[in-house]
Amino acid sequence: MGGLGGLRHWLGLVLLLLLVVLPATSSAATTLRVAPSPHFSAVRELPAAAPPVVVGANLLRHFLFAPGYAAAGTQGTSPGLQGTTVVLPGCGRACTDQYRTASSPAIVAGHYAERVTFTVTQPGAAGPAVGFDLEIAVHLTTGWVFGNGYFSTGVATGAGTSTITLRMWVDLGTAVPTVLGVVVTDNRCLVTTACP
Repeated sequence: MGGLGGLRHWLGLVLLLLLVVLPATSSAATTLRVAPSPHFSAVRELPAAAPPVVVGANLLRHFLFAPGYAAAGTQGTSPGLQGTTVVLPGCGRACTDQYRTASSPAIVAGHYAERVTFTVTQPGAAGPAVGFDLEIAVHLTTGWVFGNGYFSTGVATGAGTSTITLRMWVDLGTAVPTVLGVVVTDNRCLVTTACP
């Protein structure tokens, strides 16, 4: 684990630990929003340029059928927020798209999953598209479950911007989970095809 990817991974872990140990504090470089129960936080690591993403609500769901969501990009070889992006489809004014976490098996019938909803602003057809990554950490009574997503906004089908409701699902397995908290980290990627 080296370079920028390793540094971002360790910074993310330190921020996550600070959120767990000192939930009422934040540094000047961190934006923290706490939503209604279960405890929910959104963190942005040192944003040189903010990604075009707004974090919304979270939801726990039990799947009675296999939903067939595509993977949210491909996880890189280095731990942390590093991988190959998936391009969000161009849409006119507004659309909804759903993904499971990158490099995770498909969600099967009988599993529970945590859904986090994001609002993504997609630039007009003239672009430019923007790459961004997401990390969702779900705190259960049995421990932590992590999921990463790697995206590019793509471009809208018209001249104006469009809004994508992006839903990302983190598989929590077959046991009924007790969710203690959800922490989301979002970052802008250096390019549209890969993160960081």
